[in-house]
Amino acid sequence: KELRKNWKNLNYTNRNGDMMNLLEIKRDLNKSALALLLYVLSVQILAVLLVLLLPLTKIPLLSDQYICMVISVIISYCLLDNIFPKETVTEPGPEKPSFSVLSFLHYFMLFQAAQWIGGIINIPIITLFTKLGLNLSFSEEAARGGSLTNAPMLFYTILVAPLMEELVFRGIFYRRFRSYGKYFAAFYTAFFFALMHSNFLQFAPAFSMGMILFFIRDRYGLPYSILLHFSNNLLAIVVNNLSQDSTLIQGIYGGFLLAGMFYGIYFVLKNRTHFAEDYQYEKEHSLSLKQFFSSPLLWVDIVLMVALACVSLFVPMDAGAM
Repeated sequence: KELRKNWKNLNYTNRNGDMMNLLEIKRDLNKSALALLLYVLSVQILAVLLVLLLPLTKIPLLSDQYICMVISVIISYCLLDNIFPKETVTEPGPEKPSFSVLSFLHYFMLFQAAQWIGGIINIPIITLFTKLGLNLSFSEEAARGGSLTNAPMLFYTILVAPLMEELVFRGIFYRRFRSYGKYFAAFYTAFFFALMHSNFLQFAPAFSMGMILFFIRDRYGLPYSILLHFSNNLLAIVVNNLSQDSTLIQGIYGGFLLAGMFYGIYFVLKNRTHFAEDYQYEKEHSLSLKQFFSSPLLWVDIVLMVALACVSLFVPMDAGAM
């Protein structure tokens, strides 16, 4: 009760080592929520403008929607980075361990567990939307990543999107949130990452992946979260395309996902004591998740992303298949 009574006067050390009370922290978190809103709006608006204007150049390559997306996300990242031009954070913990092939395989298998979890969560969502007669073709196509015959799409989905998403969510927003606690930062970078996709079928897999990518970035550094993100997108697109006409590939990939799920369960059980101790420390020393969910700007973000996701559900079937 005493803490609740005097919450406005409680102090907390921010990312630069300065003391902040909770009112200042709320303003800081509101600024982060506003930054996400501006980033998403910038990407969407610029992409639409470029799709409309670049065909006027009569250059075929610039008329492609994925090239327009490449340009829009790069410009939007530069704008976002300029909002926090002097944001720095002393990264916690001892010197980062070396990244090995075994490290890569370890996290790659955890990615498969995340995909499995996301798929399980999506089953009731797909069932509900199908019963309501809503169109999921657009959401499913976006989740698959597109066709292997579309070179601009491959360039964007395999290379540009993972790079820019890591720079934004495990770069800029990581620096914003890390000093408030590891689990706080893990949750919100993953939540922002999943929310940004504006796709009901991608939210759960993206959130799970975002959590894993955070811990890769936190333990080894940003280049390695980028590497794993590249690899995951490449595998997902190749498998999603090849498995459409091959039950063999479907079976092999299904077994691979199942192996990843069992590996993920084994990993969690093996490290449960460490996770519990780590969480207890974080619980006592990190900012509460409740503080951020009290941000009105965060709820503006949520409503906007959900609205964008809902739009795709009402796209005509033939348009959604384009």
